[in-house]
Amino acid sequence: MEDERKDVMDVIWDRTLELFIKIHDCPDNPEHFERLVLWLNEDPAHLKAFNELGQIWISTGIALAREVGQPLIDLERDQAPLMMH
Repeated sequence: MEDERKDVMDVIWDRTLELFIKIHDCPDNPEHFERLVLWLNEDPAHLKAFNELGQIWISTGIALAREVGQPLIDLERDQAPLMMH
């Protein structure tokens, strides 16, 4: 039973990463956003995974900025909010 849940979560995370990367690589493509919105609306677990990925992305950027000495205010200025359901 726990193995099945792990497999489902792996599929969700794989799809989350796939959609995130497509939007990151081609932010002007509306089809990517449409697919993301449809997918997020299918299951609350999808939105949860996407928001978790967003938090990881933000945290990684902050950690890298601290490493190179960039002021954090520069990162926060143009930051878009995470998707809300």
